[in-house]
Amino acid sequence: MNGFIDSGGATPPLLFETLRGKDLETLDAQMKGRAFDVTIVRGIARRCPWGFPQVIVCGPLRKARPFPTTFWLTCPFLDRTCGQLESEGAVGELEGILARPGVEKSWAAYNEKAARLRRRLLSDEERDVLLASAPAILENVESVGVGGIRPGEKPSVKCIHLQVATWLGLGYHPAGEWLAGKLARLDCAGSWRIRCEPPISPKEGL
Repeated sequence: MNGFIDSGGATPPLLFETLRGKDLETLDAQMKGRAFDVTIVRGIARRCPWGFPQVIVCGPLRKARPFPTTFWLTCPFLDRTCGQLESEGAVGELEGILARPGVEKSWAAYNEKAARLRRRLLSDEERDVLLASAPAILENVESVGVGGIRPGEKPSVKCIHLQVATWLGLGYHPAGEWLAGKLARLDCAGSWRIRCEPPISPKEGL
């Protein structure tokens, strides 16, 4: 069964897979050593050629508080690659690209679309509860863009992981060509598969 987010007509609808098989165990293996709460996972936006999750879709609330990261990069290979790019100054470089005339306008629109998608992820029940008990939280959830960035703010990318996850999750990015050039490849060619494989249980090993 797949999930669907109506983007409101300005972008194609986002289709994502609900978790299946050993996806939860795979996510635990991929996210080992990182702060991760599986209850926020709504589904998988992108898989690698070996079927492992690369980008997950997260709900807009975690324990009734705003969770601004709609797309989360789980692939260990891409996680390390993004970390290397950040250490080389890629965050500042990308912010400079997004601040260029023309691109900045596209970036603002991109964040508005991200906010619209997050609103679509919020259930009617969640919206009604927040509207009655915490309207400020509802306003926050429904208005912020990529990773909590407010539309109209000076370009701030926060981290390369966030931008790559959103690019792969949505299928486009105002600086998509730059991201593609920096990453060079979008999978490990199989060399990192062991980092995504869940441990074999005693019964499976028999």
